[in-house]
Amino acid sequence: MKKLLGSLTIALLVAACASDNVEPPALLTPILKPRYDISEMWLRYISSSDAVLRMNLAEAADDHDVYIATYNGSIYAFSLKSGYTDWHVKMGLTLSAGPTVKDGMLVVASAGGTILSLDPKSGATLWKTELNGEVLGKPAIGSGSVVIRTTDGRIVALAADTGEQRWKITYEEPRLTLRGACDPVIVDRVVYDGLDNGKLVALNLDDGSQLWEATVTLAKGSDELSRLTDVDGVLAVEGDIIYAIGYRGELVAVSRPNGQVLWSRDLSSYTGVSADGDHLYVTDLHSAVWELEKSNGVPIWTQPVLRAHDLTLPVPFHDSLVMGGIEGDFHFMSKNDGTLMARAQLDSDPILTPPLVVGNEVVVMSTGGHVGAYLVTPVPAK
Repeated sequence: MKKLLGSLTIALLVAACASDNVEPPALLTPILKPRYDISEMWLRYISSSDAVLRMNLAEAADDHDVYIATYNGSIYAFSLKSGYTDWHVKMGLTLSAGPTVKDGMLVVASAGGTILSLDPKSGATLWKTELNGEVLGKPAIGSGSVVIRTTDGRIVALAADTGEQRWKITYEEPRLTLRGACDPVIVDRVVYDGLDNGKLVALNLDDGSQLWEATVTLAKGSDELSRLTDVDGVLAVEGDIIYAIGYRGELVAVSRPNGQVLWSRDLSSYTGVSADGDHLYVTDLHSAVWELEKSNGVPIWTQPVLRAHDLTLPVPFHDSLVMGGIEGDFHFMSKNDGTLMARAQLDSDPILTPPLVVGNEVVVMSTGGHVGAYLVTPVPAK
C-alpha cells in the first residue's frame, strides 16, 4: 500500500524530519502604513475541518455565489455579495476535493471515490459516479468532460452530462509520496497533470492517450524520504507554455505543443505556481515568496519575512499578491518588490487554501470553519 505523509505543516515536517524541533513562524510585525483598506463584507461559520488530513477542499465561485464543500459532507452556496445561504445540502459522504464550478455544473469528490455533479443554482444532484479510490486533486471540467485524479495513480475522464467513464489511464506511484495530488487542468482538449514521480504529462482528452511526458524533478538522495519528487501544486498555463514545480525539485516551463522543457530553475514548492502578466509567483518550502521572470525563470525578488508561516499559493490581486497563513492571517505583498502592503485576520486557525479573488473582493476560509469575504480597496494617497 502506498504510504502517505499528512501534516498541518507538511513541508516543515519533512524538512525537519531529522530533528525534534519545528521552526516556529516568524514574528509578525505591524504594517505601519497599510496600502489597502480591508473591510469585512460578511463572515460565516460552517464547520471545522481536520487539517491533518490535508484535504483539497477550497473555495470556488461564479458570478453569483461562493461554493464551499466540507469534510463532513456539507456543500454550501453563499451569495458573493451578502453571504446569504442560497442553498445547503448534506451528501452523507466524507468529501475530500473540490468544489469545481464550470459549464453549469458543480463537481465534488469524496475520500472513497464518489464523484458528484450538482446544479450550482439549486444544489440538486445531477449524477453520481463511483471510482473506488481516494481523490485529493480538484476535479477539472471542460469540453464536455470531468477529469479526476485519484491517489492510486489513475486519471479518469467522465462524460460531463452523465458521469459515465470515457477513459482511464494509470501511472505507477512511488512507495512514499506526500499526501496530496496535482489538480488536473483541461486546455484545448488536452489534460495536463503532475505526477508523484516528478513527471508532468499531457493526455488527449478524447481518448486518454499520452501526448508527451516531461520531467519536472528527478529523485535525489539515498533514502526514500529525500527522494520525494511529487508534483502536487497548482499548474499555471499561459499561452503555449505550462509552468510546474516539484517538491524538492525545480520550477520548469514546458512547451504545451511538444513537452519540451524550455527552462528550469532550482526551486521547491508543494503549493504550485501562479502567473500574471510577465511574471510567475511561488511560495517555497520555507514560505519565502518569489517573483520570477516568466520568459526565463530569473528571480526578480524574494521575500522571506513570513518564513515558516506555511503560506498558501500567492494569488495575484491587482498590484499585489495575497496569500493565507498558519495563524489565520491573510497577507498582501507588492508585486513590485515584495514589501508587505496590508494584512487582516480571519480567525486564529490556519488558512490552508489559496484566497479566492473575485474583482475587488477576497474570500478566505480557515480550518476552524470560518469563511469570510472582504472588500479590498487602495488607501487614498495623502
